[in-house]
Amino acid sequence: MENRLALPRSLQRQTILALNHLGQAVTSSLKLEDVLQRVLVEVAALLKAEGVAILLPEGDHLSFVAVRGPGAAQLRGTTMPQDAGVAGYVLRTGEGVWLGRDGGNVNDPDIYFSVESTSGFHSESMLAAPLRRGGQTIGVLEAAHSSGDGLTADDLPALVGAANWASIAIVNAQLHEQAQQARQQQAQLEERARLARELHDAVTQSLYSMSVLAGAWRRQIDTGQLEPQKEHIAELGQMAEQALREVRLLIYELRPTELQEEGLLGALYRRLEAVEQRAGIQTRLVVTDEAGRPYPIPAVGREVMTDFYRLPAPVEQGLYRITQEALNNVLRHSGATSVCVGFRLGSSTLTLEIQDNGQGFPVEEQQRTATGFGLVSMAERVQHLGGRLSITSSPAAGTTIRVEGVPYRFVDADGMIS
Repeated sequence: MENRLALPRSLQRQTILALNHLGQAVTSSLKLEDVLQRVLVEVAALLKAEGVAILLPEGDHLSFVAVRGPGAAQLRGTTMPQDAGVAGYVLRTGEGVWLGRDGGNVNDPDIYFSVESTSGFHSESMLAAPLRRGGQTIGVLEAAHSSGDGLTADDLPALVGAANWASIAIVNAQLHEQAQQARQQQAQLEERARLARELHDAVTQSLYSMSVLAGAWRRQIDTGQLEPQKEHIAELGQMAEQALREVRLLIYELRPTELQEEGLLGALYRRLEAVEQRAGIQTRLVVTDEAGRPYPIPAVGREVMTDFYRLPAPVEQGLYRITQEALNNVLRHSGATSVCVGFRLGSSTLTLEIQDNGQGFPVEEQQRTATGFGLVSMAERVQHLGGRLSITSSPAAGTTIRVEGVPYRFVDADGMIS
């Protein structure tokens, strides 16, 4: 990554080693917020700076997206004109800047004093280096000190080196975020297509069948060929109830998910309450330790489940979709009167189990033909989470779907789930 200021040969060996350490630290994560905070910490330690800030363009302004030091809370998120101050000069020219007690390396820029009035921190010496991507300046990295000789011209090459590493890390994190957003958008499109298919296959077909059947009976009654019977009304009622179940399920799935706000347990509690219980199915949501002992939750209710435990986001998303698919099958195909969703939390992995008392299905045949019940997508999600899927089903004992060995501690899950 190019920069107009190169590191001089006289740069001390310890500074080179420190820059290598900084590079490893800031590029070891793909989460943008994490990357920004690591840059602040490492640059402050490298230069012994009292304040460090990262500014990125936002419209025709520069925004303080990350700040460390005195007044950081007040300064974070504020903006300044792109053509103002030291940061504006660096963004416009792509040159590194040093200002201190003895002057500076350029005559043009001045400190943007409204920033100092916001933060309450007065800079007597300052360094600023461009964040660059492919020859284009994409932001500014600043370091400040309240002493006039706290940061000197000799420190500028080190900040430029740090800015080069920071640029790589920030661009990688931004690209990672864009890729995740693209995957989410694709998943949303696929989910809409799935819901449209289910609306056609389930609800539309049920309503069409009811319409045809009712029309035929009406004509037969009009011609005297049929006497209205209680069984006829009951049959129509059953078809209407099934259509109502499907409509409730689709409406629920079209609503914004509570997963992000309430966590996995809270979202599942709401799902069981809003869909399965309203369909007349008894439900249980259970959390146990590795030995199978229930966790001492002091009360029941969605609020308790929401506050109980938050898993890493990829784990919550995957487990929710797996459970959702299993519960959809219970509702549509099993004829079950009860279902239990259980989580067993081990020291580093968890087990998910969905058990119903329905009519069961031939597991081997479904797995061999890879049709129906969403078993293929379920298996793919389990594999993505690093777990193992097993399904047992029989007419006498219903169906049990078991997902084992899913890493859920942050240190394990973040490393194993892409």
